[in-house]
Amino acid sequence: MRLALALVLAIIATVHNAGASAQKATPEVRTLSGEWTFSAEGYVMPLSLRQDGTRVTGTLEGFHGSFPLQGEFRKGLIHFAGSSDGGGIRHSDDSNDIDLFAIGTLQPDGSLQGTLVSTVGNLTWHAERKTVHPGGPSSEHLRH
Repeated sequence: MRLALALVLAIIATVHNAGASAQKATPEVRTLSGEWTFSAEGYVMPLSLRQDGTRVTGTLEGFHGSFPLQGEFRKGLIHFAGSSDGGGIRHSDDSNDIDLFAIGTLQPDGSLQGTLVSTVGNLTWHAERKTVHPGGPSSEHLRH
């Protein structure tokens, strides 16, 4: 009887410790809120994101104007969409508007990576958080 009780207690202790280890291994919940550098096949643009629960809003400052964004981040997956007035570019249908839709995933290093579909083409993209240097300006600039 004592052997059976000792065995049951050992099993409970093992299961409890395994559960505690699994909880420690679970990565902390990350927020996407902040300033990012968005790169897409040679284009580098500032991206500002704000996360509230699973809802994501923000602005992508592109060469063709600002893109106000709305989307969602859930379980490491992000999607967002936005439109711009095109910044003066004329399309074959005589419109300026540029629409975009992006999907991506949170990478183990904290960056984001995915695919963007827009009215001017499809691109793969990558975004990294901007590093803030105390007392100095950001080293990130809009460039092509």
